[in-house]
Amino acid sequence: MLSTILLLIAVLVWDRIKTSWAFLAAVGLLAVGGSIEVEGFVAGISNPSILTIFILIIITAGINDFFDLAAYFERIFGKAGNQRSFILRMGISVSAVSSVMNNTPVVAMMMPYVYQWGRKHGINPSRLLIPLSYSAILGGVITLIGTSTNLVLNGLLSENGHPLLGFGDFFVPGVLVTLGCLFFLYLAGPWLLRDKKEILKSLEENAREYLVESSVMIGSPLIDKSVEEAGLRNLESVFLSEIIRDNVRISPVKPTEILKEEDVLLFGGETKSTLEFIKKTPGLELHKKEKLQIKDNAEIIEAIVTQNSMLDRQSVKQIGFREKYDAAIIGVHRSGENVGGRIGAMQLRTGDLLLLTTGTEFRSRNKRSNDLLIINSLERKEELSPKKKLIFFSSLIIAAGLAIFNVLSLFNALLIILLTQLIIRMTNVENIKKNISFDLLIILISALSIGDALLNSGAADYITNLLFSNAASWSPLGVVVGVFVTTLILTSLITNVAAITIIFPIVLSLAAVSPVSEHVLFLTAAYAASCCFITPFAYQTNLMVMEAGNYNFNDFLRVGIPTSIVYALIFLIFATLKFNLL
Repeated sequence: MLSTILLLIAVLVWDRIKTSWAFLAAVGLLAVGGSIEVEGFVAGISNPSILTIFILIIITAGINDFFDLAAYFERIFGKAGNQRSFILRMGISVSAVSSVMNNTPVVAMMMPYVYQWGRKHGINPSRLLIPLSYSAILGGVITLIGTSTNLVLNGLLSENGHPLLGFGDFFVPGVLVTLGCLFFLYLAGPWLLRDKKEILKSLEENAREYLVESSVMIGSPLIDKSVEEAGLRNLESVFLSEIIRDNVRISPVKPTEILKEEDVLLFGGETKSTLEFIKKTPGLELHKKEKLQIKDNAEIIEAIVTQNSMLDRQSVKQIGFREKYDAAIIGVHRSGENVGGRIGAMQLRTGDLLLLTTGTEFRSRNKRSNDLLIINSLERKEELSPKKKLIFFSSLIIAAGLAIFNVLSLFNALLIILLTQLIIRMTNVENIKKNISFDLLIILISALSIGDALLNSGAADYITNLLFSNAASWSPLGVVVGVFVTTLILTSLITNVAAITIIFPIVLSLAAVSPVSEHVLFLTAAYAASCCFITPFAYQTNLMVMEAGNYNFNDFLRVGIPTSIVYALIFLIFATLKFNLL
């Protein structure tokens, strides 16, 4: 059991295999070893906490499709005159919304707006995007439904017959932690956050790193031939990104497109290979302009591969990117750097920033899949009629009230809201299918099974004895600090769901021998698992803003470590006073 857990952690830190595959492989090993029953694994699908996560995702997607929250926030943000003011106003607003909505779509919805606001006001977006991600993470700890971490923990508690955590357990510490960290970012953010060169500007300045421009010569044998007939399709390390004819863009280029004299052809791929290809192709020559004028010739869209996108770990050629999305990739940025090599053979990853030249169908095709988040343009939202808005908000208020006063379970209250969305056509079966991630389902039900296996195998007791030997003689505050630090290290190295999965059985074993109640220890683990500020891979919203802001690992360390210290101190002071830990 311990070998499997260590292997799982190593694979997650290595980050070369999809998280869902890593969890599934771990479950497979444990099933073969007899630590997990297949029936128990399958039964995890019906766990109310797991189902609640998916219902929340679907409800959030419907709200995101029909309510332009960025426009509402404009009334608050629009009055901000500087970086500090914007961070504080944005932080309070985003954290409030994130406390009741899934964090990832909140950040996805706000990123284009924050990006454009920064450019409009002469503030580098890199000074605003990390605070956006942190604000969403902070808002998630205010309520039970604010983050999947809390719901997964409740799922583990339910599986093992222990009392569940409720809204009242999270609200006060969540508000204190959120306001404290936002105030810290308000004061220290301008010093800690640095200007980073925007990737689009880098593209404009160094176009030759991404595109090579050539011309169809006068009298060229390529004239009046289709792209395919001219041998410009399915090339080894080069692809034809677009054609510019009489200042009109043709992109993406279809195989049947007929070449004309003096067409300007933009090739992407490895620059060296592209240059060699142009030189050896009769009838083509390097374009005579000394510098490629990106702004004049091409519309470049920046888009991020979203969490749970079908593009994750798939090669560009394998998925038929150009045909599927009506767009061509001219560059890929990962971890703040341009990824070189043959684009067709490149495996895309969650969080990758893609530089695209797009056709007319791109936006509609992408909207059907939500695989890519466009960050350098704002899209118009569909509007609900006043009658439908009244029906939706009425059901929202009624369902929330019934849940708060324990008339209905949280699960049933959310079902009412989802049913209302279906009735007024805020969502449909197609949208539900689109927003249900099979990868996420595997991770969540695997987490429940692995947590049970850690307990049943005795591995949790062994780890507890190893990490918390003589815990019976520790002070209550010492035990709580130990749980917080251990969970914080885990959540900084692996995903928050994996961290809470591994720490849960350890805390359960620790509660049996320590002077601190299991309720306090589980609450501590929940808050520590959501302290995802130090590394970009600790939480999906960090990965999303990493590429958009052109950040590197050190940027997160610089801002995340002090933010985590403030977060930890506020929670530990609250826990000490609330539960008499001294």
